[in-house]
Order: sequence, then C-alpha cells, then structure tokens
Amino acid sequence: MIIPAGEMSAQSNSDPDPGGALLRSLAVPGWGHHYVDRGDWTRGKVHLGADLVLIGSLFGLYSRANRLEDQFLTLSNLRAGIDVSERDRAFRLAIGDFNSLEEYNDFQLRSRNWNRIIEDRPENRWRWESSDDRIKYRELRSSSDRVRNQLPAVAGLMVLNRVISGLSAYTRARGVLSEGDLSLLPVYNAENGENGVVARMSFRF
Repeated sequence: MIIPAGEMSAQSNSDPDPGGALLRSLAVPGWGHHYVDRGDWTRGKVHLGADLVLIGSLFGLYSRANRLEDQFLTLSNLRAGIDVSERDRAFRLAIGDFNSLEEYNDFQLRSRNWNRIIEDRPENRWRWESSDDRIKYRELRSSSDRVRNQLPAVAGLMVLNRVISGLSAYTRARGVLSEGDLSLLPVYNAENGENGVVARMSFRF
C-alpha cells in the first residue's frame, strides 16, 4: 500500500516532538504535557499547580523577611540610637548581644579579641534603652535570617519541579509509561509563622 507523501508529512507533523515537550516544561511546568496531549494533561496540571504554590511561597517568604528586617531596623533606630541598614552582619550581631559599644569593646578586651574591637566613633555608638528592646531586636533579626535562608531551598524546588516535568513530558511524548510523580505541598508552621514546602516523589513501573 502506497501512502501519499503529503499524508505522511501531515502524520509526522501531528506527532509531538519529545525535545519540544521537554523545553516547554522546562520553561513552564506542565506546558509540555499540554503540548503532548491537550485532552489529558492531568500530570502537567500537577506540575503547574506545584509551580504556582512555590512561586507564592517564594514571594511570601521574601515579603516576610523584608517586614522583619524593617522591624528590627526601626527598633535599633528608635531604641538604640543607631542605623544598621548599611552595616554588615557582624555589626548587627554585636548590637544584638551587647547593650552598648562600651560593653561590647570591654568584653573583647577582656577576651583578648583585639581584631574584633569596634572603633569608638559617633556612627558606631549605640545604647539600648532596655535589655528587653535588645532581645526583641535580636529575635527579629534572627527570624529574618531564618526566613531568608529558606529562599534558596524554594528556588531549588522550582528548578527540580521543572526538570521532573520536562523529563515526564519527554517520556510521555515518546510513549514511555514509566515515569515519576512529584508532589509538592506548602507547609505553615503555626509556632513561628514560617512557610515551607514538603516534596514527595514516587515512581511507577
């Protein structure tokens, strides 16, 4: 039986390209599955939904970290008389551990930590109105650091979701049945108000 060349070309063009499916899902998770089979791309919807959750978590964490930073910067200005917005982490830690510059330098002298002494200049001086204010500042600064430290992990999960979605779309386009399932669930810690993500992966053969 002879099939006209035009018909063969039409059939070939209708077949999904595995490479195209891979690239689409790397760009937007789930897009490759939609490209392969618009009528049944449930797996793609899972990856797309996971990506939206992760994007929301990323922006949420970033916003929370900024709010916490604004709070401890304001507190240090009002209660310790110093602006630490342009100061390095070591200086921010110092004013959270000591009530004043004099107290800090005295401790370093007694500990023989000569290289850690901060020059006594007006812009380096601070004095907390109370220890409670200093402790509150330290807690806010620590919370801000913890939240920011979660950002790379969420970004990594976004990359992982794209890679798995791309590989799944690629194998779907090639008609391979064995593929992995990735579940990504947002987690909220009521004790400290922090957000996170739990990833679970399984394979079917």
